Formats: sequence, C-alpha cells, structure tokens
Amino acid sequence: MNKRSIWGALVLLALAGCTQSFFTGTRPQSNFDYPNSNVTPLGHVSGSASTSAFFGTPFVTSDLEQRAIQNAISKKPGADLLINYETFQDRSGFLFVHSLTYRVEGTAAKMEIGRQDLH
Repeated sequence: MNKRSIWGALVLLALAGCTQSFFTGTRPQSNFDYPNSNVTPLGHVSGSASTSAFFGTPFVTSDLEQRAIQNAISKKPGADLLINYETFQDRSGFLFVHSLTYRVEGTAAKMEIGRQDLH
C-alpha cells in the first residue's frame, strides 16, 4: 500500500463514529401517584432527550431523564405520568464529540385524584 492509501484509511477510521445502545432498566412509574386516586392507562408512548460533550463522556442527569419523560408524556393528551417504562441509552462518538440520547418507552397514564371509592 502506498502512503496515500494508508492516510486515507486512517482518515476514514477517525471519521467513522461508533454508536452503542444499552437497555438500562425498567421502572414502575415516573412520579408519585397520589393515594386515593384512579390511574387510567392511555397507551404506549416513547420519548427521548439528548446531550453532548467535547473531550469527555456525557452522563445521564436527572434533568435529562425528566426531559425524556416529559417528551413521552406530552404525546398523549391528558397524561400525567409514565408507568411500567423502560430506559435506554444511545451513546455515539465522533472524534472528540460524544453524544448521549436517553430514551424512555412505556405506558402514559392519567391520574384522577380523590375519585376512588373506599368502603
């Protein structure tokens, strides 16, 4: 191989990004449902939020998690919380720039406070 081919291969290798996806867990609900309330499922939703960093790996923060949950909940009108949801992380890197996409998938639900009949 000549020098031009070697440099071309190195440039392509450096420009080729790497993406990894991880299943990070299952959670029962996104926030507290009040006692004496009815929780009604509205359907399956998914949402995501992204962040990126230079020269380092971005981490999942509570703000990133809440943005992904709110993104999912906003897809069903009247939804208040997310129940039985799964979390995923998609990480990718390109030279010195690394990005993280936090995804949630679960059931959007509506909560009616104080409507449950207690005998």
